[in-house]
Amino acid sequence: MIEILDQTRWNLLFSLYIHSFTFCLFFSFFLSFFCLSFFCLSFFFSLSFSSLFSLFFFLFFCLFLSFFSLFFLFFSFFFLFFSVFLFSLFLSFVFSLFLSFLFFLSLFFLFSLFLFSSLFLSFFLFSFFFLFSFFPLIFLSFFFLFSFNCCHFFFHFF
Repeated sequence: MIEILDQTRWNLLFSLYIHSFTFCLFFSFFLSFFCLSFFCLSFFFSLSFSSLFSLFFFLFFCLFLSFFSLFFLFFSFFFLFFSVFLFSLFLSFVFSLFLSFLFFLSLFFLFSLFLFSSLFLSFFLFSFFFLFSFFPLIFLSFFFLFSFNCCHFFFHFF
């Protein structure tokens, strides 16, 4: 009887950990795509308004992205330190790498904006960097999320 209660307790803890981690991961994806749409909106605003106004939009975008990526980086490290299973620890580490990449991506864009002082050239550099670096990381993170939920299913099944 004690073993059954102990197994149920570990099952509930593992399920709570997986659902909270999945929520954190999906919420970070939602924020990253929201920041990307905000970036596109600010770029279209920059085509029609003055350069000072567009610079304010780009700075706000970079600060917004950096703040939320650092917040979720801290949140994933919280999961990393309190995790029990090795696979979830590894996924938390991948998740923190993904969010630190988001942070450095926004810093890279800010640096290119100030370096070239041309909005079109900085947008071109950012798009090139985004297409060849950001999308593979998204697919890799979705693959890890899928494998994580498969482990969750097999844990509940057995």
